[in-house]
Amino acid sequence: MSNRETRVIRREARQWLAEGLIDETQASRILARYGASLDQPDPASTASRVLTTVAVLFVGLAMLLLVSANWDTLPRLLRFAGLFLVTGALNGVGVVRYLRHGLGALWLFLGGISFGASIMLVGQMYQLGEHFPNGVLLWMIGLLPVALVTGQRSMALLLLALTMIWTVMEGHFTPPWLAPLFLVPVWLAARRHRSGTLMGLALAGLFVWLNLLLCWLYHTDFGPRWLAGHLTFNLALLALGHALVARARARGELLAPLSPWLERLFLLLVLPLTFTSLWPSYLRDNWGWLDPGLWAAALVLLVALIVHWRSLAIWVALPALALIHGLGRPEQSLYWGLAANLLVLLVAMNWLRQGIADDDGRRFFSGLGTLLLLGLLRYLDLIGDYLGAAALFLVMAGLLYGGACYWRHRGAVAPGGGHE
Repeated sequence: MSNRETRVIRREARQWLAEGLIDETQASRILARYGASLDQPDPASTASRVLTTVAVLFVGLAMLLLVSANWDTLPRLLRFAGLFLVTGALNGVGVVRYLRHGLGALWLFLGGISFGASIMLVGQMYQLGEHFPNGVLLWMIGLLPVALVTGQRSMALLLLALTMIWTVMEGHFTPPWLAPLFLVPVWLAARRHRSGTLMGLALAGLFVWLNLLLCWLYHTDFGPRWLAGHLTFNLALLALGHALVARARARGELLAPLSPWLERLFLLLVLPLTFTSLWPSYLRDNWGWLDPGLWAAALVLLVALIVHWRSLAIWVALPALALIHGLGRPEQSLYWGLAANLLVLLVAMNWLRQGIADDDGRRFFSGLGTLLLLGLLRYLDLIGDYLGAAALFLVMAGLLYGGACYWRHRGAVAPGGGHE
Protein backbone atom coordinates (compact mmCIF):
# COMPACT_ATOMS: atom_id res chain seq x y z
CA MET A 1 0.00 0.00 0.00
CA SER A 2 1.07 3.55 -0.59
CA ASN A 3 1.90 5.89 2.27
CA ARG A 4 -1.23 7.88 1.53
CA GLU A 5 -3.47 4.81 1.81
CA THR A 6 -1.77 3.79 5.05
CA ARG A 7 -2.37 7.26 6.50
CA VAL A 8 -6.06 7.05 5.57
CA ILE A 9 -6.45 3.66 7.31
CA ARG A 10 -4.62 4.91 10.41
CA ARG A 11 -6.84 8.01 10.57
CA GLU A 12 -9.99 5.91 10.19
CA ALA A 13 -8.85 3.46 12.88
CA ARG A 14 -8.28 6.32 15.29
CA GLN A 15 -11.74 7.65 14.51
CA TRP A 16 -13.33 4.22 15.12
CA LEU A 17 -11.42 3.98 18.39
CA ALA A 18 -12.65 7.41 19.49
CA GLU A 19 -16.27 6.47 18.66
CA GLY A 20 -16.02 3.21 20.60
CA LEU A 21 -16.60 0.97 17.59
CA ILE A 22 -13.39 -0.96 18.30
CA ASP A 23 -10.99 -1.18 21.22
CA GLU A 24 -7.27 -0.41 21.19
CA THR A 25 -6.24 -4.04 20.69
CA GLN A 26 -8.47 -4.41 17.66
CA ALA A 27 -7.21 -1.13 16.20
CA SER A 28 -3.59 -2.24 16.62
CA ARG A 29 -4.29 -5.60 14.96
CA ILE A 30 -6.05 -3.94 12.02
CA LEU A 31 -3.21 -1.48 11.46
CA ALA A 32 -0.56 -4.20 11.83
CA ARG A 33 -1.97 -5.87 8.70
CA TYR A 34 -0.89 -2.79 6.73
CA GLY A 35 2.44 -2.15 8.43
CA ALA A 36 1.14 0.75 10.54
CA SER A 37 0.51 1.44 14.23
CA LEU A 38 -1.43 3.83 16.41
CA ASP A 39 1.66 5.53 17.83
CA GLN A 40 2.91 6.68 14.43
CA PRO A 41 2.86 10.50 14.16
CA ASP A 42 0.14 12.06 12.05
CA PRO A 43 1.54 14.08 9.10
CA ALA A 44 -0.72 17.01 9.94
CA SER A 45 0.56 17.25 13.51
CA THR A 46 4.14 16.80 12.30
CA ALA A 47 3.70 19.61 9.78
CA SER A 48 2.16 21.79 12.49
CA ARG A 49 5.14 21.24 14.79
CA VAL A 50 7.60 21.96 11.99
CA LEU A 51 5.85 25.18 11.00
CA THR A 52 5.58 26.26 14.64
CA THR A 53 9.31 25.62 15.12
CA VAL A 54 10.17 27.69 12.06
CA ALA A 55 7.81 30.46 13.20
CA VAL A 56 9.45 30.58 16.64
CA LEU A 57 12.85 30.60 14.97
CA PHE A 58 11.84 33.58 12.84
CA VAL A 59 10.59 35.39 15.97
CA GLY A 60 13.99 34.81 17.56
CA LEU A 61 15.79 36.11 14.47
CA ALA A 62 13.56 39.21 14.46
CA MET A 63 14.42 39.87 18.10
CA LEU A 64 18.13 39.49 17.38
CA LEU A 65 17.90 41.94 14.49
CA LEU A 66 16.03 44.50 16.62
CA VAL A 67 18.68 44.26 19.31
CA SER A 68 21.49 44.40 16.75
CA ALA A 69 20.08 47.64 15.31
CA ASN A 70 20.71 49.41 18.65
CA TRP A 71 23.53 47.19 19.96
CA ASP A 72 26.36 49.68 19.82
CA THR A 73 24.34 52.40 21.58
CA LEU A 74 23.65 50.25 24.66
CA PRO A 75 26.07 50.23 27.63
CA ARG A 76 28.28 47.15 27.80
CA LEU A 77 26.94 46.05 31.21
CA LEU A 78 23.33 46.40 29.99
CA ARG A 79 24.15 44.30 26.92
CA PHE A 80 25.69 41.56 29.04
CA ALA A 81 22.76 41.57 31.47
CA GLY A 82 20.26 41.43 28.61
CA LEU A 83 21.98 38.42 27.05
CA PHE A 84 22.13 36.66 30.41
CA LEU A 85 18.47 37.32 31.22
CA VAL A 86 17.12 36.32 27.80
CA THR A 87 19.15 33.09 27.71
CA GLY A 88 18.23 32.23 31.29
CA ALA A 89 14.53 33.00 30.76
CA LEU A 90 14.20 30.90 27.60
CA ASN A 91 16.01 27.91 29.09
CA GLY A 92 14.22 28.31 32.41
CA VAL A 93 10.78 28.19 30.79
CA GLY A 94 11.88 25.19 28.74
CA VAL A 95 13.17 23.30 31.80
CA VAL A 96 10.01 24.03 33.82
CA ARG A 97 7.73 22.90 30.99
CA TYR A 98 9.82 19.78 30.45
CA LEU A 99 9.78 18.82 34.15
CA ARG A 100 6.04 19.44 34.50
CA HIS A 101 4.64 18.22 31.20
CA GLY A 102 7.53 16.60 29.31
CA LEU A 103 7.33 19.45 26.78
CA GLY A 104 9.30 22.66 26.23
CA ALA A 105 11.37 21.61 23.21
CA LEU A 106 10.75 24.89 21.38
CA TRP A 107 11.79 26.97 24.40
CA LEU A 108 14.94 24.91 24.91
CA PHE A 109 15.72 25.15 21.18
CA LEU A 110 15.47 28.95 21.31
CA GLY A 111 17.44 28.95 24.56
CA GLY A 112 20.19 26.98 22.85
CA ILE A 113 20.36 29.47 19.99
CA SER A 114 20.37 32.37 22.46
CA PHE A 115 23.17 30.70 24.40
CA GLY A 116 25.32 30.46 21.28
CA ALA A 117 24.56 34.03 20.24
CA SER A 118 25.48 35.20 23.75
CA ILE A 119 28.84 33.44 23.59
CA MET A 120 29.70 35.13 20.31
CA LEU A 121 28.50 38.58 21.38
CA VAL A 122 30.22 38.46 24.78
CA GLY A 123 33.44 37.36 23.09
CA GLN A 124 33.08 40.30 20.67
CA MET A 125 32.36 42.80 23.46
CA TYR A 126 35.29 41.80 25.65
CA GLN A 127 37.59 40.61 22.83
CA LEU A 128 38.06 37.20 24.44
CA GLY A 129 40.46 34.85 22.65
CA GLU A 130 41.34 34.51 18.98
CA HIS A 131 40.64 30.79 18.35
CA PHE A 132 37.12 31.03 16.96
CA PRO A 133 36.28 27.27 17.09
CA ASN A 134 36.50 27.42 20.89
CA GLY A 135 33.34 29.55 20.94
CA VAL A 136 31.43 26.88 19.01
CA LEU A 137 32.90 24.20 21.30
CA LEU A 138 31.66 26.07 24.38
CA TRP A 139 28.24 26.30 22.75
CA MET A 140 28.26 22.53 22.17
CA ILE A 141 29.28 21.85 25.78
CA GLY A 142 26.32 23.92 26.99
CA LEU A 143 23.88 22.03 24.75
CA LEU A 144 25.26 18.56 25.55
CA PRO A 145 23.48 17.97 28.93
CA VAL A 146 20.20 19.40 27.63
CA ALA A 147 20.28 17.12 24.59
CA LEU A 148 21.17 14.10 26.75
CA VAL A 149 18.44 14.69 29.35
CA THR A 150 15.56 15.70 27.07
CA GLY A 151 16.36 13.54 24.04
CA GLN A 152 14.53 16.04 21.82
CA ARG A 153 15.11 15.76 18.08
CA SER A 154 15.38 19.52 17.63
CA MET A 155 18.17 19.75 20.21
CA ALA A 156 19.91 16.71 18.69
CA LEU A 157 19.82 18.28 15.22
CA LEU A 158 21.15 21.60 16.55
CA LEU A 159 23.95 19.79 18.38
CA LEU A 160 24.75 17.72 15.28
CA ALA A 161 24.96 20.84 13.08
CA LEU A 162 27.26 22.58 15.56
CA THR A 163 29.41 19.47 15.88
CA MET A 164 29.94 19.32 12.13
CA ILE A 165 30.75 23.06 11.98
CA TRP A 166 33.24 22.75 14.85
CA THR A 167 34.78 19.57 13.38
CA VAL A 168 35.49 21.27 10.05
CA MET A 169 36.77 24.49 11.63
CA GLU A 170 38.94 22.78 14.26
CA GLY A 171 40.21 20.32 11.67
CA HIS A 172 42.26 23.12 10.08
CA PHE A 173 44.25 23.53 13.31
CA THR A 174 44.28 20.23 15.25
CA PRO A 175 42.55 16.83 14.97
CA PRO A 176 38.95 17.23 16.29
CA TRP A 177 39.15 14.34 18.79
CA LEU A 178 36.07 15.38 20.81
CA ALA A 179 33.54 15.19 17.96
CA PRO A 180 32.24 11.62 18.66
CA LEU A 181 31.36 12.65 22.23
CA PHE A 182 28.78 15.10 20.88
CA LEU A 183 27.35 12.54 18.44
CA VAL A 184 26.23 10.31 21.33
CA PRO A 185 23.11 12.41 22.17
CA VAL A 186 22.16 12.37 18.48
CA TRP A 187 22.38 8.56 18.43
CA LEU A 188 20.35 8.29 21.65
CA ALA A 189 17.66 10.64 20.32
CA ALA A 190 17.46 8.61 17.10
CA ARG A 191 16.90 5.40 19.06
CA ARG A 192 14.39 7.05 21.37
CA HIS A 193 12.28 8.41 18.50
CA ARG A 194 13.07 5.50 16.15
CA SER A 195 14.25 7.98 13.53
CA GLY A 196 16.25 6.37 10.73
CA THR A 197 16.93 9.81 9.25
CA LEU A 198 18.52 11.09 12.45
CA MET A 199 20.53 7.88 12.80
CA GLY A 200 21.76 8.26 9.21
CA LEU A 201 22.80 11.86 9.86
CA ALA A 202 24.75 10.76 12.93
CA LEU A 203 26.47 8.09 10.83
CA ALA A 204 27.30 10.67 8.14
CA GLY A 205 28.77 12.93 10.82
CA LEU A 206 30.95 10.08 12.04
CA PHE A 207 32.20 9.49 8.48
CA VAL A 208 33.06 13.19 8.08
CA TRP A 209 35.05 13.03 11.31
CA LEU A 210 36.94 9.94 10.10
CA ASN A 211 37.82 11.72 6.85
CA LEU A 212 39.27 14.64 8.77
CA LEU A 213 41.37 12.28 10.88
CA LEU A 214 42.68 10.76 7.65
CA CYS A 215 43.58 14.29 6.53
CA TRP A 216 45.84 14.52 9.56
CA LEU A 217 47.51 11.24 8.63
CA TYR A 218 48.40 12.99 5.37
CA HIS A 219 49.44 16.10 7.34
CA THR A 220 52.02 18.33 5.69
CA ASP A 221 53.51 21.71 6.52
CA PHE A 222 50.51 23.29 4.79
CA GLY A 223 47.93 21.54 6.95
CA PRO A 224 45.44 18.74 6.22
CA ARG A 225 44.51 18.20 2.59
CA TRP A 226 42.50 15.83 0.45
CA LEU A 227 44.52 13.15 -1.37
CA ALA A 228 43.75 10.22 -3.67
CA GLY A 229 43.59 7.80 -0.75
CA HIS A 230 40.43 9.50 0.48
CA LEU A 231 38.50 8.01 -2.44
CA THR A 232 39.69 4.54 -1.42
CA PHE A 233 38.76 5.24 2.20
CA ASN A 234 35.27 6.51 1.34
CA LEU A 235 34.57 3.50 -0.85
CA ALA A 236 35.36 1.38 2.21
CA LEU A 237 33.10 3.56 4.38
CA LEU A 238 30.35 3.05 1.83
CA ALA A 239 30.86 -0.72 2.11
CA LEU A 240 30.62 -0.43 5.90
CA GLY A 241 27.39 1.54 5.53
CA HIS A 242 26.05 -1.20 3.24
CA ALA A 243 26.94 -3.84 5.86
CA LEU A 244 25.22 -1.88 8.63
CA VAL A 245 22.09 -1.40 6.51
CA ALA A 246 22.01 -5.11 5.55
CA ARG A 247 22.24 -6.06 9.22
CA ALA A 248 19.58 -3.49 10.16
CA ARG A 249 17.26 -4.80 7.41
CA ALA A 250 17.58 -8.34 8.76
CA ARG A 251 16.83 -7.21 12.32
CA GLY A 252 14.25 -4.52 11.55
CA GLU A 253 16.45 -1.73 12.94
CA LEU A 254 16.60 1.98 12.16
CA LEU A 255 19.20 2.10 9.38
CA ALA A 256 17.20 -0.12 7.00
CA PRO A 257 15.52 2.81 5.10
CA LEU A 258 18.96 4.25 4.22
CA SER A 259 19.62 1.63 1.53
CA PRO A 260 18.49 3.86 -1.42
CA TRP A 261 20.73 6.70 -0.21
CA LEU A 262 23.76 4.43 -0.01
CA GLU A 263 23.09 3.29 -3.56
CA ARG A 264 23.06 6.90 -4.75
CA LEU A 265 26.29 7.59 -2.88
CA PHE A 266 27.83 4.57 -4.56
CA LEU A 267 26.95 5.94 -7.98
CA LEU A 268 28.26 9.37 -6.96
CA LEU A 269 31.66 7.86 -6.08
CA VAL A 270 32.01 5.23 -8.80
CA LEU A 271 30.51 6.90 -11.87
CA PRO A 272 33.39 9.42 -12.17
CA LEU A 273 35.78 6.45 -12.25
CA THR A 274 34.09 5.20 -15.42
CA PHE A 275 35.88 8.08 -17.20
CA THR A 276 39.37 6.89 -18.12
CA SER A 277 40.61 10.49 -18.03
CA LEU A 278 40.36 10.53 -14.21
CA TRP A 279 42.37 7.38 -13.58
CA PRO A 280 45.88 8.72 -14.42
CA SER A 281 45.78 11.34 -11.65
CA TYR A 282 44.27 8.87 -9.17
CA LEU A 283 46.88 6.18 -9.89
CA ARG A 284 49.71 8.73 -9.91
CA ASP A 285 48.76 10.53 -6.68
CA ASN A 286 48.13 7.58 -4.36
CA TRP A 287 51.05 6.37 -2.23
CA GLY A 288 50.94 2.72 -3.29
CA TRP A 289 51.06 0.01 -0.63
CA LEU A 290 52.04 2.60 2.02
CA ASP A 291 49.02 4.86 1.41
CA PRO A 292 47.30 5.63 4.76
CA GLY A 293 43.99 5.70 2.91
CA LEU A 294 44.48 2.08 1.85
CA TRP A 295 45.27 0.87 5.37
CA ALA A 296 42.42 2.88 6.87
CA ALA A 297 40.12 1.39 4.21
CA ALA A 298 41.36 -2.12 5.05
CA LEU A 299 40.54 -1.56 8.73
CA VAL A 300 37.04 -0.29 7.84
CA LEU A 301 36.43 -3.27 5.54
CA LEU A 302 37.45 -5.67 8.30
CA VAL A 303 34.87 -4.02 10.57
CA ALA A 304 32.32 -4.34 7.76
CA LEU A 305 33.08 -8.07 7.47
CA ILE A 306 32.50 -8.48 11.21
CA VAL A 307 29.14 -6.72 10.85
CA HIS A 308 28.05 -8.63 7.72
CA TRP A 309 30.55 -11.33 6.77
CA ARG A 310 28.35 -12.85 4.03
CA SER A 311 28.65 -9.80 1.75
CA LEU A 312 30.47 -10.81 -1.43
CA ALA A 313 30.98 -7.12 -2.32
CA ILE A 314 33.08 -6.52 0.79
CA TRP A 315 35.20 -9.65 0.19
CA VAL A 316 35.90 -8.41 -3.35
CA ALA A 317 36.52 -4.76 -2.35
CA LEU A 318 39.49 -5.44 -0.08
CA PRO A 319 41.77 -7.19 -2.63
CA ALA A 320 40.55 -4.90 -5.44
CA LEU A 321 41.55 -1.73 -3.58
CA ALA A 322 44.88 -3.27 -2.63
CA LEU A 323 45.59 -4.16 -6.28
CA ILE A 324 44.71 -0.65 -7.44
CA HIS A 325 47.17 0.91 -4.99
CA GLY A 326 49.88 -1.70 -5.26
CA LEU A 327 49.90 -2.54 -8.98
CA GLY A 328 48.01 0.32 -10.64
CA ARG A 329 49.98 2.55 -13.00
CA PRO A 330 48.85 5.64 -14.93
CA GLU A 331 49.44 3.88 -18.26
CA GLN A 332 46.84 1.26 -17.22
CA SER A 333 44.03 3.84 -17.06
CA LEU A 334 42.10 2.30 -19.96
CA TYR A 335 41.86 -1.09 -18.24
CA TRP A 336 40.83 0.30 -14.87
CA GLY A 337 38.21 2.50 -16.58
CA LEU A 338 36.78 -0.54 -18.33
CA ALA A 339 36.67 -2.41 -15.02
CA ALA A 340 34.77 0.49 -13.42
CA ASN A 341 32.21 0.47 -16.26
CA LEU A 342 31.68 -3.27 -15.88
CA LEU A 343 31.33 -2.87 -12.10
CA VAL A 344 28.55 -0.29 -12.52
CA LEU A 345 26.92 -2.54 -15.11
CA LEU A 346 26.92 -5.55 -12.77
CA VAL A 347 25.56 -3.48 -9.89
CA ALA A 348 22.74 -2.17 -12.11
CA MET A 349 21.92 -5.72 -13.21
CA ASN A 350 21.83 -6.81 -9.57
CA TRP A 351 19.36 -4.02 -8.81
CA LEU A 352 17.22 -5.22 -11.72
CA ARG A 353 17.37 -8.76 -10.35
CA GLN A 354 16.40 -7.63 -6.86
CA GLY A 355 13.55 -5.54 -8.26
CA ILE A 356 12.16 -8.52 -10.16
CA ALA A 357 12.65 -11.01 -7.33
CA ASP A 358 11.17 -8.75 -4.62
CA ASP A 359 8.57 -7.06 -6.85
CA ASP A 360 10.26 -3.76 -5.96
CA GLY A 361 9.58 -1.22 -8.69
CA ARG A 362 11.88 1.40 -7.18
CA ARG A 363 14.87 -0.96 -7.19
CA PHE A 364 14.07 -2.17 -10.72
CA PHE A 365 13.87 1.33 -12.17
CA SER A 366 17.00 2.37 -10.26
CA GLY A 367 18.87 -0.38 -12.08
CA LEU A 368 17.27 0.52 -15.40
CA GLY A 369 18.06 4.22 -14.94
CA THR A 370 21.67 3.38 -14.08
CA LEU A 371 22.00 1.33 -17.27
CA LEU A 372 20.62 4.16 -19.40
CA LEU A 373 22.85 6.72 -17.66
CA LEU A 374 25.92 4.54 -18.17
CA GLY A 375 25.08 4.10 -21.85
CA LEU A 376 24.61 7.86 -22.29
CA LEU A 377 27.94 8.64 -20.58
CA ARG A 378 29.81 6.15 -22.73
CA TYR A 379 28.19 7.52 -25.89
CA LEU A 380 29.23 11.08 -24.99
CA ASP A 381 32.67 10.09 -23.65
CA LEU A 382 34.10 7.28 -25.78
CA ILE A 383 36.55 4.90 -24.13
CA GLY A 384 39.46 4.50 -26.51
CA ASP A 385 38.50 4.99 -30.15
CA TYR A 386 35.17 4.29 -31.85
CA LEU A 387 35.96 0.59 -32.20
CA GLY A 388 36.86 0.31 -28.50
CA ALA A 389 33.62 2.01 -27.46
CA ALA A 390 31.64 -0.22 -29.82
CA ALA A 391 33.30 -3.30 -28.30
CA LEU A 392 32.35 -2.10 -24.81
CA PHE A 393 28.73 -1.64 -25.88
CA LEU A 394 28.71 -5.15 -27.35
CA VAL A 395 30.05 -6.62 -24.11
CA MET A 396 27.42 -4.72 -22.13
CA ALA A 397 24.71 -5.88 -24.51
CA GLY A 398 25.89 -9.49 -24.20
CA LEU A 399 25.79 -9.39 -20.41
CA LEU A 400 22.33 -7.84 -20.43
CA TYR A 401 20.99 -10.37 -22.93
CA GLY A 402 22.49 -13.24 -20.92
CA GLY A 403 20.77 -11.91 -17.80
CA ALA A 404 17.48 -11.56 -19.68
CA CYS A 405 17.69 -15.18 -20.86
CA TYR A 406 18.44 -16.38 -17.35
CA TRP A 407 15.51 -14.48 -15.83
CA ARG A 408 13.23 -15.67 -18.62
CA HIS A 409 14.21 -19.26 -17.86
CA ARG A 410 13.70 -18.73 -14.12
CA GLY A 411 10.28 -17.24 -14.74
CA ALA A 412 9.23 -20.11 -17.01
CA VAL A 413 10.05 -22.82 -14.45
CA ALA A 414 7.73 -23.19 -11.48
CA PRO A 415 9.18 -23.69 -7.98
CA GLY A 416 8.15 -27.36 -8.00
CA GLY A 417 10.09 -28.08 -11.20
CA GLY A 418 7.20 -27.77 -13.67
CA HIS A 419 6.48 -25.01 -16.13
CA GLU A 420 4.08 -22.18 -15.42
